[in-house]
Amino acid sequence: MAEPSIEKQQKGRRRRPQGWLRWGAPALIGVAVLASVILLVGAFKGLSEAACAMEPRALRAAVPGAVPQPGDSRSGTSTFFDLAASGGSGCSYDGPPADGMYLALGFDEFEKGAACGTYFNITGPNGNTVRVMVIDACAPCTPGQIDLSEKAFSQLADPDAGIIPVTYRAVANPAVPGPLKFKVEEATPYYVALLPINHGNQLTRVEIDGGNGWQTTSRRGDGYFIANNPGGGPYRVRVTDLQGHVTTVSGVDLSSGSTASTGVYMYSGSGGGSPTTKKSKSPSPKASPTPKRTLTVPPAVAATDAPTPSEAAAGRPDATAIAEPEQC
Repeated sequence: MAEPSIEKQQKGRRRRPQGWLRWGAPALIGVAVLASVILLVGAFKGLSEAACAMEPRALRAAVPGAVPQPGDSRSGTSTFFDLAASGGSGCSYDGPPADGMYLALGFDEFEKGAACGTYFNITGPNGNTVRVMVIDACAPCTPGQIDLSEKAFSQLADPDAGIIPVTYRAVANPAVPGPLKFKVEEATPYYVALLPINHGNQLTRVEIDGGNGWQTTSRRGDGYFIANNPGGGPYRVRVTDLQGHVTTVSGVDLSSGSTASTGVYMYSGSGGGSPTTKKSKSPSPKASPTPKRTLTVPPAVAATDAPTPSEAAAGRPDATAIAEPEQC
């Protein structure tokens, strides 16, 4: 018997049914597949958005905030360094404090110089506590790591240890070694750059009036505050700190390359000063008038200079912001 031809085989196959079933079934299947894809995309998008919303929180929880604030106790580790060997102060100070008790913070906590001139109590593994002043940034320090002067470190542990666990916290209204000073990098009617010294607390605003009204300065990463077009003087400088103290110094001599001592303390109890104006020595005939200041002290602010009873205090008796995560 001869094999059926190809044409006969094709004709002999069962034909697909006509009507809605022929065209509707594939359409239903396509709709179902499309719906599944939409649901999956929506689910993944929801998970992605949730992850994006949680990411900044997770980063903020893992990385300390910028400048540690009074009452914010942090645990970490400490090494030690020598300021002269490291190339000098990142806060633009001429040298270390007279007592040799100083501190460098990592870039995240140094916050582009915002921590300059503030004070910290550092407690070591044996419970000893020292007070130090921030004068530098520590480039290799990771979050939670600080760098002490060797003198401060040696009062907490044997320097041979190299690195030790510590607890560190900022101090509100610390005693300071003297009245306010202003180190002047440059002073012209068109530009002023000055560095406040002996302010104790973190500064929130520095304003200058050289005849053109109050100009709010901006802070450079090296501790200097700069103002454009302040006028040619005589100068007034108004300084505000994180604790709410506002001090206005009038008649201050701002000369390029000099350091002006005001004879005025930032707040009461900051190191022998008083809330009234303190006169400096009689000026020479060419000197500017004795600076005067107006001091505003909030009643609720109290000095927290003394370490807690559990701390055996030693030493002084006293800008790279955290970047937000990339958008998802």
